[in-house]
Amino acid sequence: MAKLDFKESIRSIIQFIAIAEKLKTELRHSWTSNPERQESVAEHTWMMCLLAITIFDRIKTPLNQLKCLKMIIIHDLGEAVIGDIPAFEKSERQVSKQENEALAMRQITEVLDDHLVGQEIVALWEEFEKGETNEAKFANAMDKVEVLLQHNVADIKTWGDGDFALNPYYRNELFDFDRFLRSFKDVVDTDTMLKIESGNLLHRVSEKHKKIWMTKKDNK
Repeated sequence: MAKLDFKESIRSIIQFIAIAEKLKTELRHSWTSNPERQESVAEHTWMMCLLAITIFDRIKTPLNQLKCLKMIIIHDLGEAVIGDIPAFEKSERQVSKQENEALAMRQITEVLDDHLVGQEIVALWEEFEKGETNEAKFANAMDKVEVLLQHNVADIKTWGDGDFALNPYYRNELFDFDRFLRSFKDVVDTDTMLKIESGNLLHRVSEKHKKIWMTKKDNK
């Protein structure tokens, strides 16, 4: 019986993980509940996975849960090469983000000797970016709401102008495809606005979002 030699395969996996490890050191603009430390991209991804697990059984929309988790785990993998770019940033790198991230995803997965695995990872990322399938819609919803949850546990002194401009009601349409997700986002938005209001910082919120908040309060 021929002896199997896994060395090449093992080395390719180790190389791939070494690249992905950069997500542990790549900091996002969000801060943790410790006001002295920002979160990493890897921590953001982990929290998304944990959040998804707690929500799966409450969703009525049919979902392939394993596919959702795979999509969440790899959705920011390209940032191991290009770094994190805040949604509110206005820059040339923001304009070319998707193009550069697509190149980075291919660069990272090319080190794997199992090309089918690499192709699956790239395909999952492309599906996430398009946001058309139920799994992609769910993963995108987790991506956006985790940001709000993270900001709500952080000291509001760590928020920048971009956070006040985008956080309340950001990408609200992503949550309309499922009733539980819609309700979940509404509660998080309420918590966000109450946090802002309690800090006497409502003047830093966009007029559009401020109007939504005032209307919701009046209708209670």
